[in-house]
Amino acid sequence: MGNSTLRAWTDINALLRTHKLINLGLVAVCVLQVVVIGWLYAADPIVVIKAGARQHYHVGQRAAVPISEAAVAEFVKKFLHIRYQWHKLDPQAKRQGLAPITTAGLQKKLFKLLTHLKDKEFQGQEVAQAIVNIKVSVTQDKVVASFDKLLRVEGVPIPVPTTLSLHIIKGTPNAWNPIGLLVNGVIEHQEK
Repeated sequence: MGNSTLRAWTDINALLRTHKLINLGLVAVCVLQVVVIGWLYAADPIVVIKAGARQHYHVGQRAAVPISEAAVAEFVKKFLHIRYQWHKLDPQAKRQGLAPITTAGLQKKLFKLLTHLKDKEFQGQEVAQAIVNIKVSVTQDKVVASFDKLLRVEGVPIPVPTTLSLHIIKGTPNAWNPIGLLVNGVIEHQEK
């Protein structure tokens, strides 16, 4: 009995050494994979531009690209179109459209304002609104947009010259907002 116990004990130790070597090998493979993935992530990306049947390959560089004034102006124009143009005023649709480019606080304020306009100001009248003559001024200190709102109430056009001061903050870029800017505040001035 003593000999069989010793043999069993030796077999278990041999099996444990084998598992120890296998586990060390797997850990080494995992560490190697993490190093390779980290190296690939840090490497410059290869950009493929497809034009018809041809493909052009370029090696890009990872760098922080500053947001230009022209990009901010285009972002503001996008915001203005989403916020001020409609064929039929639907506050919920406006809220969903503004969600990727506004902060949650401004989104709630605009939803309340649009709901008030629909329920109290227009009271079920047929309204549509468009904007024209958009001019955006972007400086280091402020962003100001001027445009003409063309409000149609029951088919009667009412032009409203409007100037808007915007407070814009940097957010996280995503598929719906690739530039990553968010409108955080709006001060609207209308000429009557």
